[in-house]
Amino acid sequence: MKKAVGHLTPFLEAEKTTGSVKGTVLLATVKGDVHDIGKNIVAVVLACNNFKVIDLGVMCPLEKILGTAIKEKCDIIGVSGLITPSLREMVNIAQEMSNRELNIPLLIGGATTSRKHTAVKISPKYPDLSIYVPDASRAVNVATSLVNGDRTYLEDVRKLYEKVRSDHVKTLQRREMVSLEYARTKKFNRISPVPPAPNTPGVTVFSSYSLSDVIDVIDWKPFFDVWQLRGRYPNRSYPKIFEDKTVGMSNERQSEGEWGERERKKER
Repeated sequence: MKKAVGHLTPFLEAEKTTGSVKGTVLLATVKGDVHDIGKNIVAVVLACNNFKVIDLGVMCPLEKILGTAIKEKCDIIGVSGLITPSLREMVNIAQEMSNRELNIPLLIGGATTSRKHTAVKISPKYPDLSIYVPDASRAVNVATSLVNGDRTYLEDVRKLYEKVRSDHVKTLQRREMVSLEYARTKKFNRISPVPPAPNTPGVTVFSSYSLSDVIDVIDWKPFFDVWQLRGRYPNRSYPKIFEDKTVGMSNERQSEGEWGERERKKER
């Protein structure tokens, strides 16, 4: 992926339109994280849509991110991360942006991030301007709405995050917590210090069963996924998927299938 982005970037830069720059976006992978494939894709997509992109790379400390954003007068800050500690660093960045009374939208992205985490953990630290972006394809629309000052978009995000937080609180309230002492009384006690050996070690072959007896209980989904047979509802399961107009069997194979079904009925 990195090689592909590196190869395409010069061509994309050469084909940029001569129109005015929509805005300046700072992108960075937060401190402690070295994963940047998704961030690089976002950078290319934004650049192709006339955004000026300042990419600080990986392992970026908070001071470098905010200092550069202020110095370059960035319109948007986008932070990314793949590992769990990155989530805590994003919370720290949001808190520091609030402490400095900044007014720059903060975009959150990366494999470990989520709308729920952004709404519950990050947004309260930096209200109304912390926005979760699920993938690179959404980045342009989100960035455009922000640089255009779309108050309706921000209000929709605010209401959505309020609902996410409310639902999260309700979930916590429904949990029935027990005391540590009670939980310890329910600990697992092994009957024997050494697990008993299996009656038949190794692979057990059940050769006395006919395929026709088990065919109805086989989970065909893994096979269909490998064969890329993804039928439309309700013809997704065996044998209805073979009737699907897109991925169904040809007349010849259908005939073979009908023949096989007749043979199974004979065996029964």
